[in-house]
Amino acid sequence: MTIKNITKTFLILTTLLIDLIPINSYAEESNKFESIYDSCIKKAGGINNSVVATCSAASSEAAKKEMNRLYDIIHKNISEDSKEDAQKFEDSQKAWIKYRNNHCQLMGSYVGSPMYGYCPMKLNIARVLELKELANE
Repeated sequence: MTIKNITKTFLILTTLLIDLIPINSYAEESNKFESIYDSCIKKAGGINNSVVATCSAASSEAAKKEMNRLYDIIHKNISEDSKEDAQKFEDSQKAWIKYRNNHCQLMGSYVGSPMYGYCPMKLNIARVLELKELANE
């Protein structure tokens, strides 16, 4: 097996694992964003690269709005206790965004162009679930 095949296999498995993150109580929140994607796909009447890109973007935007809302709540709460911890939280979010962007760029390069939209959507949804836990929601 070549390095490229190993990398591709790893990226595909990572995507599959991302699909498993929303378990039990998180399933409802995940389903909210997944339903935006699914409804869009259904409305388009079929699936192709353009439809995946458009529908992923719609779901991703909704997840990013929720992510920003949660980020603001968490940052405010942390800032009240420790400016240093608030800075760490801000730094971690910036690092997460960098990770998301780099990871999804690789996914698109190795798995195919639909991943340029689908991958960030899935990671944004997963991040919302993480932030909801931090925000105690």
